[in-house]
Amino acid sequence: MNQMVMPGPAAGAADLWARHNADRLSWAFRAYNRFVESLSPEIRDRLAHKNQQAEPYVVVFGKTQVGKTTLLLDLMGVLPLHMVRASRVLRGKQAKGQSATATTMEYRRSPDQRWGLKVNDAGTVWFSVDADMEAALAGLRQQMETRNLAALAPSIVFLPADCFAPQTAQPVVRMLDLPGDKPANPTEQEHVSAMARKYVPLADLILLVGKGDDLSFLQEGALTLPGIEDWQSAPRRFRIITTYSFTAQSVRELVRQHGATAEARLYRERLIEQIERSVPLSKEARQERNFFPLEFGQSWLDAEKQEPVVYQRVTPLIDALKQQLLADIHASTTPIARLRAAVDAHIVIARVREKRLATMDALAATLGSQLKQARDELANAQTGVKQAAKACLRQQQQLDLLAPARLQQDLADHFRVPDKITLDSLDEKVTGFRVCIQAARSFLLQGVLNSRPMGTALGETASFWRGVDIVADKGRIDTILTDAYRNFTVTLDKYKLNGYWDTSADSNYARDIATLKKCNADAHRVLTGLAKQWWLEAAQEQVAAIGSHLATDRSKGRSWQQFADEGNVAIEALERSQERHLQARHEFANRMDADMRESRRFVEFLDSEYLAELRRRGLLIGTDKRPVSALVGLMAAVQLGQVRQQVLLHVDETAS
Repeated sequence: MNQMVMPGPAAGAADLWARHNADRLSWAFRAYNRFVESLSPEIRDRLAHKNQQAEPYVVVFGKTQVGKTTLLLDLMGVLPLHMVRASRVLRGKQAKGQSATATTMEYRRSPDQRWGLKVNDAGTVWFSVDADMEAALAGLRQQMETRNLAALAPSIVFLPADCFAPQTAQPVVRMLDLPGDKPANPTEQEHVSAMARKYVPLADLILLVGKGDDLSFLQEGALTLPGIEDWQSAPRRFRIITTYSFTAQSVRELVRQHGATAEARLYRERLIEQIERSVPLSKEARQERNFFPLEFGQSWLDAEKQEPVVYQRVTPLIDALKQQLLADIHASTTPIARLRAAVDAHIVIARVREKRLATMDALAATLGSQLKQARDELANAQTGVKQAAKACLRQQQQLDLLAPARLQQDLADHFRVPDKITLDSLDEKVTGFRVCIQAARSFLLQGVLNSRPMGTALGETASFWRGVDIVADKGRIDTILTDAYRNFTVTLDKYKLNGYWDTSADSNYARDIATLKKCNADAHRVLTGLAKQWWLEAAQEQVAAIGSHLATDRSKGRSWQQFADEGNVAIEALERSQERHLQARHEFANRMDADMRESRRFVEFLDSEYLAELRRRGLLIGTDKRPVSALVGLMAAVQLGQVRQQVLLHVDETAS
């Protein structure tokens, strides 16, 4: 008969110790969470605050076609001779030059020689033939692009075991391959943003990948996804990796010059210098440890044949950098390493403060410029209103003064056509009368053309009349003059002789003089009336023009007033915006100041939670009636002091 064996005290103690050991950092993470929650949301969102039990993972991110997937496979230990095969299959029949990653991918080593694909909560589908796996990945991409599949979790791809070196163990760290940034497909772009929002904030480490000959991926505005757009705000969470780093001829010349004595530092510094030509780096961001100029894949294998000297000299450097990168990846995912975000808080705060205040100050300058322009435009509008009102007042006063009766009275009282027609040419001959007629006609014509209402007696209307002009009809004047002298001219034509023999009072000579004077007077009278009519019509046209100008200026005044009213509304809105913006800037600066003060209190939070944990454990030990449990609890409490020292040492090292 079999007898049940009960676990002894040693086994029970071991279980208790394991549970205490698993819980040894809970107090530190409580302190960390309290610390993070004490910070502003804009700082909190940039810190990867995960609890002790959260699953560790690293995110690989960059533009399409920069070699992210190849890098990830290389770090996993995929053999160079299988890299082409793996890359072809993982492309999923996607043409070169287009993004091959359909959704967030996680790559793992298959337990056998088959490919595997696991999407969401569905079971893993296994494929023995490369083409079948390609088709499955192509189908996954099509489903994503047509919105027929919601990716709730990273799709897991299992690579055949024979793709890896025999001694390569499967990485314990999850490495997520995010779809390339700024894809051509809008649906894919929407998906990329959603994946970044979901996985970037909680990633333990983020690998930003770009080509060595195109560093624009680090420029302002190039990285637009949440949590990545300003990687310098938390540089310890990022590693900058360039592919094709030794492809450029200038780099290869550098390799030849320095030979086997070259160190990785030389190429890291060169990469940093290249980046800083277009991207200013903060002191924390430009640390050498953050940059990895690498080469891998088929293009690097080809370099072995094309440039064997360069390949032989660079390969050890690249291998060393890869090992350091792998060490960084594994170190970043340890529980204690996750506490480093608290130490980085002051860097994050300083960067966020600097960037946000620069943006806010630029906006304040824009608002100030817009407000100045609005005020200048308002002043211009107000000047326009005043000028239009002044012009309207002047014109209205003119119109009130220039009534028709006043114009007619001015012409009646102050308009004269000269009538002093000389008879000096009379010499008791018919030709003398003809000369006098011609002279009179010329005198009257010029008199009409040159005369205008004038004189100081005009008073207020004098300036108006000076601005009036007539367009005299010379043809009509000539006709009037011809008609006025026609009969007398006919009489003169009847004389057979040129001279007058008799010049007595009853003679033809005396009668002709009287007739000439009457013709002159009649012509003067008719022309004076005609000229007055012309001047009156011209004056009335001028008055109508003043009325038209008055209407125009009134319209201008209304337009200027409307512009001024709108300007006042715009200025009030801009002033409110400026006031709100300055208030927001003040509040933000105060929050950052408070956060900066709070960032120095992490150790205080640690001490507080550590003491609380000791008190809690002390109470449990004191009330525990099981000797073994109490002893294990006491040993765990003692261990807690050692754990605290490790945490504080790590914090000090990370801060240095």
